[in-house]
Amino acid sequence: FFLYGSLSKKLAFRIVTPGVDKPIMLILAISSITVCLMCPTMSLAATLLFKHAGKEVIAVWIETTALNFPMAFFWQIFFAGPFVRNLFTWVKKAIHHK
Repeated sequence: FFLYGSLSKKLAFRIVTPGVDKPIMLILAISSITVCLMCPTMSLAATLLFKHAGKEVIAVWIETTALNFPMAFFWQIFFAGPFVRNLFTWVKKAIHHK
């Protein structure tokens, strides 16, 4: 997953510029691109492992990606991303107060 992080940043920085654009735009760009990379990859794994697609692997993979993408995108943007950022901020503050 570290590969996705660095690749997401490289691709996001083609769209937004650190120091010029607002920090929320950087966060949204990186998060969106991460979902765009991870959702098809994870949907392929799910298709191969659980869907028993047979000859229709490509069609089932595309269908699985299309069904998973909206939930993955909104989950990352509105729930998981903010939760993890807040958690790390809280942990960072707790460590620095010691």
